[in-house]
Amino acid sequence: MTTHFAASHVRPSLRARARHWVTPLVLMLALTSTAYAADGSFKHEVLMRGQILEADAGALVVCVGEKDGAQVGQVLEVITHRRLTGTHKNAGPRFKRETVGRVRITSLFDEHYAMAEVVEGKPSLHDTVELSR
Repeated sequence: MTTHFAASHVRPSLRARARHWVTPLVLMLALTSTAYAADGSFKHEVLMRGQILEADAGALVVCVGEKDGAQVGQVLEVITHRRLTGTHKNAGPRFKRETVGRVRITSLFDEHYAMAEVVEGKPSLHDTVELSR
């Protein structure tokens, strides 16, 4: 006796269905990000960022060095972070960035550190230094 089974429609697995939709989506996102990069509108504005580690009579040690791309003569902006008073913790940002001066790198003494001099303003210990485009 021979038994024949009717061919039934087998539903694709969840993984196969997900692959059917995810692969085109990933390709579309990759092409979109490539278009932004080619356009030039997708850029980092800050090239280098560090912190003032030591401040002694106008001579500063900053935490940027050769490994960060620092070079003697570069001028970095100095930013301090001020706490906003009277804001509730859940109200959003409680700090404000404020540019307080500029410093010039005078020497590199390590792949991570450099000496700098004050060009203008009053930089303080723990302020942020940035090189922007």
